[in-house]
Formats: sequence, C-alpha cells, structure tokens
Amino acid sequence: MNHNFNPQYENNQKSVGDMDIDSQRRDKFELLSAYLDGEVTAAERKQVQQWLDTDPQMQQLERRLLKLRYSMQNMPIPNPVSAEVVQAKVVAAQAKRKLRRSLVWGGGAIAAVFVGAVSILNPGEGLRPQFAQKTTETEPLMIAINQPAVEIPKAAVSSPQR
Repeated sequence: MNHNFNPQYENNQKSVGDMDIDSQRRDKFELLSAYLDGEVTAAERKQVQQWLDTDPQMQQLERRLLKLRYSMQNMPIPNPVSAEVVQAKVVAAQAKRKLRRSLVWGGGAIAAVFVGAVSILNPGEGLRPQFAQKTTETEPLMIAINQPAVEIPKAAVSSPQR
C-alpha cells in the first residue's frame, strides 16, 4: 500500500504552509546577516529595522550574530610562516629521526660485540656449559649378571586346591 494514502503519515509531513514558514525564516536570517554586513538596499534596511523594533526573536538573532561576528574578529591570528621555514623544520625533524635510528642500531651492535668479546676472552663458570663431572671415587662400577645385587624374596607357594 502506498504511504501517501495513509492519513497518519500526512500528519507527520510538513505542510506547504510549514515549508513557507521555514523559507521565510531562512530569508529573514539571510536578510539580517546582509543588514549587519551593510549589504542591503534602503528598502531592505527599513524592513530589517522594523523587524528589530517589533520582533523579540529577531532581536535575539541579531545579538547572537553580533556576538559571533565579535568572536570571529577577535580570534588570534597565527603568525605567518614562510614555506622555507616550514621546509627547514621538516628536514631537521627527518635528520633527527634518522640520527636516533642509527644510534639505536649502532648501540645494539656495540652491545652485541661487547657480549661476544667477553664470552670468548673470559669463559668463566657462568658462561661455559656444564657437563657431568668425573668422579674421584675408587670403587668400580659393578654389574650383576648372575647374582642380583639385592636379595629377591621368594614368593609363597600355595598348594593346589582339590
């Protein structure tokens, strides 16, 4: 079913009169803005002055626009910087990053060389792998082939049941 035939839908839509009101408000706003900028004809100036004399909403809108204009005029303006200065700063930042990167890699390489040299020149107990130590006992290792080293108890023999 087409929604154009639904009476509830039509109540949610703006009527032609509402759209006219919106366009009238927009026109008033634009005319007031042009009035404040000094860009209106004598007839338009007279119209805006009449609105400001009689309409509290227009007075409030005028105050807001004047406050906005004042804020825009009093915003700090950054100092202009030449392209050469910006380029020099960029080049300096790139050089600083490159130097930092080379220092990190160089420092890592120096540390690796130092650790390698210390381990080769001074093979201390902490750096050498430890293997099983040779025993100094004189007792030989004996392997029992025919005789067990420990006596094995005999299992109890039970008589067969009859």
